[in-house]
Amino acid sequence: MKQVFEALKHHSETRPDDIAFEDDTHRISWRALAMRVERLACALDAVDGTIGIGLAGGIDYVVADLALTLSGKRQVPLPFFFSTPQNAHILMDAKVGAVITSNPDLFSALPHLKLINPLALPNEACVLRPYTGGAERIIYTSGSSGNPKGVVLGDRQLEASISALSRVIAADASDTHLSILPLAQLLEQICGIFLPIVAGAKTVFRFEATKSLFGAPIEPLVEAFETIRPTTSLLAPAILGRWVTALGADKAPAGLRFVAVGGASSSPSLINAARDIGIPVHEGYGLSECCAVVAMNRPGDNHPGTVGPVLDGLNVSLENGEIVVSGPTVMQGYLNGDPAPDVWHTGDLGHFDGDRLIVEGRKDALLITGAGRNISPEWVEQRVNADPRIISSALGLRQSDGALVLIVVAMAPVSPREVENYLADLPIYAQPTALIITDPSEAGLLFPVGTPNRTVAASLINARTAQPLNITAESIAS
Repeated sequence: MKQVFEALKHHSETRPDDIAFEDDTHRISWRALAMRVERLACALDAVDGTIGIGLAGGIDYVVADLALTLSGKRQVPLPFFFSTPQNAHILMDAKVGAVITSNPDLFSALPHLKLINPLALPNEACVLRPYTGGAERIIYTSGSSGNPKGVVLGDRQLEASISALSRVIAADASDTHLSILPLAQLLEQICGIFLPIVAGAKTVFRFEATKSLFGAPIEPLVEAFETIRPTTSLLAPAILGRWVTALGADKAPAGLRFVAVGGASSSPSLINAARDIGIPVHEGYGLSECCAVVAMNRPGDNHPGTVGPVLDGLNVSLENGEIVVSGPTVMQGYLNGDPAPDVWHTGDLGHFDGDRLIVEGRKDALLITGAGRNISPEWVEQRVNADPRIISSALGLRQSDGALVLIVVAMAPVSPREVENYLADLPIYAQPTALIITDPSEAGLLFPVGTPNRTVAASLINARTAQPLNITAESIAS
């Protein structure tokens, strides 16, 4: 993180009045940002133990993250999209003793917590101190109905990831990043806070656009891109599909040069559709255990259907088809667990096309049919997920007869015939024979990023009546 604070100090001295970050209510200059960060860091010097961030996003979150890092603390975000029991688990699991929040009512039932209001500090001039290292962050990896697991990351992981991604994105002071994903997610911390600071770029937050990720109307996101005219952004596949559909025959705003997409598999048809209307989408792949990004398509070298070359400084090999990562971005370990091995087995299956990585799906999600065929469910699911009405899908095997059953989570009506058309090019052994259509309110079925909880999906497949699918040549022609 040293490069982040060196860049922040440089910008605060050489272009102090330029805007660094903007949210729904405020703007903050580089000089004011440096002063607020140092002011909060000074207050945090007297606070021991792990400190939570109980803020939804925006400039206050940026200040909290940077101040906790500068003061060498261990920080943990409390995601606004997690349930109360999940955040309660985080507080206990991480032994959080203090929380930075501007809404103390959220923690009124926990009187033992020390609450720190980032807006209620003495307004005195400060000079940004050098970063001396040692800060850690705990990223909880799951938003399912179960207990999330904490990934511990420090300077080694973040510095390597920031350096590698800086070379990929090649941002500079002329860039404007529109931050859509929640800042509690590691990838947006890197792309929405650290990379723009290193580059001297401006970041804009629009919380109503962020809500679109969780089923809210897409119009605020469309408007944000139109009015802000950013050059870079980061999206999840489901929200990309909704944006493409909302634009219709219109083109995306001019000026976009790099839009990263990740968190789940993207179909090549969606990426190509986005590119056709001026959204320069570049798919990447990663996981929190390897500091968010392992591989990424590059500007000028973008190949839909792959996640691009491996980042500089990392090594990726394949062991029995499993993606294995080694290098400086591999996590320190899981919180309250053993240190991570130097070589991390991701649990994802893949292969290389030249130097470009292709991700096939999760190893533990692999389905083995009664005929002995191995099927990666993501291979089937991404075909229907390209439909923007479909938030997610899950393929599984029904225990009673071994049939392949597809669950479709749709926010608008989708007919079985349309689903049949999406799947008509699959080989017969991979074609599902039954369909369950449900909506986003299905309890526990989806993680916050929109990927399916396969344990819940399996229960649903075995408990609910499915309607038959008949994928034939007639389906292709209709």
